[in-house]
Amino acid sequence: MSIAESRSIEVLGEACRRAIGRLSGSRTIGLYLLSPDKPNLIFGSDTPDGFLEDYERELGLADPFVDSILDGAGVLDGMTLYGTQSWRNSLTYELLRFWGFRSNMCGPLRCDDAVVGVFYTATREAGRPYTPLVKQQMSMLCRACSLALENLVHNGRLDLETAAEPAAPGLPPLAPGGRLLATLPPRSAQVARLVCKGQTNKMIARQLGISDQTVKEHVTNLCRRFGAQNRTELAALLLSTVAVQ
Repeated sequence: MSIAESRSIEVLGEACRRAIGRLSGSRTIGLYLLSPDKPNLIFGSDTPDGFLEDYERELGLADPFVDSILDGAGVLDGMTLYGTQSWRNSLTYELLRFWGFRSNMCGPLRCDDAVVGVFYTATREAGRPYTPLVKQQMSMLCRACSLALENLVHNGRLDLETAAEPAAPGLPPLAPGGRLLATLPPRSAQVARLVCKGQTNKMIARQLGISDQTVKEHVTNLCRRFGAQNRTELAALLLSTVAVQ
C-alpha cells in the first residue's frame, strides 16, 4: 500500500517513518496538524523521552519553521531558514543539540490546497545531511502524505478540527509558590530567573554562554507562553508567583 492510500493516521505515520528512514537514514518524525494556537502532534516516532514536550514548551507557540511554511515556504532545513551562522545561534539548534540531534527538516502538509500541518524529521548525522536531492524527495513525501490526509478527510475518517486539538492539556497552567519555573525546561527557567533579576539579553547571554539571539528567542517564547506583552510584564508576572532565587 502506498503512503497516499493509508487508511488511518497510525498507518500513515508508520509509512512515513519507513519512507523517511530510507530517505535520510533517520526514522525520527513528527506529524503535526495546525490549530489556531500551535502545532499539535498526531504521530511521533523515534524521539527521546521528553524531546517533544520540550519542543512544545520552547517552540510550539512560536515555531519559525511553521511560520515560514504558512508564509508559503516549501521544505526547509535549519541552515536554509536561518543561514549557516545564524542557525548555530538559534533556539531550534540549541534544542536539537541538547537532545542529541544535529539538524532537522520540515515540510508542509496540505488539504484542498490549504496548509493544515507540518511533517518534521531530525537526524543525529553531522554536517549538512539534507542535500537538495533529499529535500526534493522530502517534498514528494509531503505531497503523498497530504494526499493521504485529503483521502482520510473526504472519506470521513479524519476531522481536521478535532484532530488538531490536543488530546490533553499540553502545558501546565501558571502555578504559585515556586512551581511556575518548574514547568519550564532548564534553559528557559534559567533565562526567566535572570529576566526577573533585571539582566539584559547581553548579560544573560554572557552568563549562560549562549548568543543574544537565542536569549531573545527564549524571552519571546516565555512572553507568549505566559501571555505577557513584553519582558517587563513577564518579569512582573513571574515575580508575583515565584520567589527569585
